[in-house]
Amino acid sequence: MLDNCEHVIEAAATLAAAILRGAEGVHILATSREPLRVQGEHVQRLPPLSSGASSGHLSTDEALAFPAVELFVERTAERLSEFEFTDEDAPVVAEICRKLDGIPLAIELAAARVETFGVQGLAARLDDRFQFLTGGRRSGPPRHRTLRATLDWSYEVLSETERAMLRRLGIFMGGFTLEAACAVAADPTLLKSDIIDAVAELVEKSLAAVETTETEPRLRLLETTRAYALERLAESGERDAVAHRHAEYYRNLFERAEGEAAARPADEWLADYAREIDNLRAALDWAFSPGGDGSIGVALAAVSAPMWLEMSLLTECPAGWGRPSPVSTPQVTGRVTKWRCKRPSRFHLCIRRVCVSHG
Repeated sequence: MLDNCEHVIEAAATLAAAILRGAEGVHILATSREPLRVQGEHVQRLPPLSSGASSGHLSTDEALAFPAVELFVERTAERLSEFEFTDEDAPVVAEICRKLDGIPLAIELAAARVETFGVQGLAARLDDRFQFLTGGRRSGPPRHRTLRATLDWSYEVLSETERAMLRRLGIFMGGFTLEAACAVAADPTLLKSDIIDAVAELVEKSLAAVETTETEPRLRLLETTRAYALERLAESGERDAVAHRHAEYYRNLFERAEGEAAARPADEWLADYAREIDNLRAALDWAFSPGGDGSIGVALAAVSAPMWLEMSLLTECPAGWGRPSPVSTPQVTGRVTKWRCKRPSRFHLCIRRVCVSHG
């Protein structure tokens, strides 16, 4: 058995290949964040532990059916003999496990903090997970004693281009396409092929995941990995430049979407563009922030008006950013009026829903 091969991947691959050539009938079990890429290798990717869909109504028995929750409760009981897992705790613990992406080490580190903060207090502190999730087992390797150390370990074994890609991909909220990655993570020193190769390596090394859809594959970072990537992006001094490219990309995407909105069936159109709603929110959030670009924000708010209306999110479009709403500008209201004329029944349905939601 070869364990944790990623930090000595070339040597581990060479050793495995030599053993397989020289000893008939030998089988090797190797653990690694990336394949060894030797002849005869069969890769079995281990998904994160499941914690179920988000639900405010979850009993202890229902919650314990999920491996992530079961691990959390077991580790908490080991540290805190009087711990009692209740129906009140169940949805909170499930949400903690979801926020930690079902990563076993992160769940174990979180469980160690229940004695100090309780389940509710723990849930409230997860936005600061890297400062908070420390105190791993003293008998374990240093990289397993804090959540940050684990991710530092994975980051340090990346090439410089792969590190840059990981940092920049952190700007995406939710999933994204390879086309989006190439546009947003680009810089003058990199060819498009360099970006594609680096993204493929991040997938190989389990730092990015691929989700298969009916149209095209989508990439994503686990939320914990994304939080780490954003910290590294801020440290690099690149965050505003990358956020600017991200906002520009989604402005251009929704310009195309706006042009198609009236000509395509609504369900088909939404299937292509609604999946970008989190990236749209993130781009608008940055654009209307003090360091953002308000002109891109107004343009993006205008071209995304059909999206907010089709999704019955008129109240959010996009006044929820706590600043003077770009919806009031002629550029945006003109888009809404144009869309209303082309799809009057859909527009009036949205308006009725807004009225009901505001009493």
